[in-house]
Amino acid sequence: MEILAQSTYLIIDDSNIIQSATRALLMKLGVPMNNIISTANAKGAIAACNKQKFDILLIDHNLGTGSTGLHLLEFLRYKEILKQQALVYIVTGNDSQDVFLGYSQLEPDGYLIKPIRSEDIIKRVSSGLLRREFCQTLEQAFNRNGLTDVKPLFASAPDTMALKNGIIHIVNLLCKNQQYDEAQAMLSGLLQLHNHLPAKIKQVEILLRKQQHQQALQQVNILIKENKFNVRLLYLKTEICIEANRWPEAEDTIQRALKLNNSSIEQTLNIAWLHIASGHFDKAIPHLLHVAHLLPYSMWDNSGRRGFAVYADMFNTELEPLQNWRADAAWYRLSKGNESPLSSKATLKALQALRLNRLGNAELAAELLGQIPEQDITDFETGFLICLGYRELGLSEQLNQMKLKLDELNIHTTTTPSLSRLQFLALKELGNVNTPSMTVAG
Repeated sequence: MEILAQSTYLIIDDSNIIQSATRALLMKLGVPMNNIISTANAKGAIAACNKQKFDILLIDHNLGTGSTGLHLLEFLRYKEILKQQALVYIVTGNDSQDVFLGYSQLEPDGYLIKPIRSEDIIKRVSSGLLRREFCQTLEQAFNRNGLTDVKPLFASAPDTMALKNGIIHIVNLLCKNQQYDEAQAMLSGLLQLHNHLPAKIKQVEILLRKQQHQQALQQVNILIKENKFNVRLLYLKTEICIEANRWPEAEDTIQRALKLNNSSIEQTLNIAWLHIASGHFDKAIPHLLHVAHLLPYSMWDNSGRRGFAVYADMFNTELEPLQNWRADAAWYRLSKGNESPLSSKATLKALQALRLNRLGNAELAAELLGQIPEQDITDFETGFLICLGYRELGLSEQLNQMKLKLDELNIHTTTTPSLSRLQFLALKELGNVNTPSMTVAG
């Protein structure tokens, strides 16, 4: 109980009643009131995490107004806002498979089903804190004298799970130092004692870091065969295939992952850009349309990605209704009622130019594209839309200049190497992308 009382907590729940009930429960367990902060939404949680480091986050899955705990945790993880050893528990009243699959790639420390009971906090959070404490002891020894001081400490692990977590923690530190052979040796030793899937996954990740794609692919295929519904393994295989330029296999793997979790923005964007990079924009359209309502409140949201979904909608609009088609209205419809507009003037001008060109007003379209200042292009997707406009207008010189600018400025807000790689391959192959003609037929 003492370890619970000494920790700091952040409660994120859109219900004031549940916030108060959770705070009262923690205080009943001996946690001082000053150690507990609560907030109703993701914005408040991000602000709190930027202000101070918490030991434990209790994140409600449904944060209201379309926002979810998944959106929040994804942002906190990728932006590295969380304290390194912070424990994260997802609080949900829904114990369906879809909820758990959605979080699997982010690896929270556990799930708490509403209503939260004191015994759940005592059992799960206390054990999590003890495991974290053990990892911190190992890390201090590692920083002091490497593996020499670490190995004797394994015998003092509070339980088997703490031992497994501790070894994986040291492996991560070794990988950070690019000591891959030592890391693989640690994992092999663990697997001789325990059949631990995270250790096997870590072995594949190390092979990927060493660019040993064939061996990584062989091992991940074995693991997928044994764990058919493990989304994290499918994501890992996707990353391997994209880095190794194995496009058909990458597409098949992403499709399998989306069947298990069709709300994955990362995988939906991956498959859309895989099709674009392969020269098949027509195949990307349904994925771009689908992702629109998932973007708001997520870390993936920006004007260019919204604009790309709107651009896909433009292709599904016949010439006559296109006369009255408007980008903001299309976004409102595709996003299922999201009222925040496309914020970038550069995105809006690029979309308007593409529309005007399709309606036969190439001169005005070219003028609009030329009016977009370079400093207004703040994301990769907006730059790509401008490139498409120049390509459709046959303005090769301007197209090549914009491609160079995008490459030089390295403008992209993606958060994964796979998506970034696909986007820049698409930029390189832009001349081969078979987007439908944007000009009026004779």
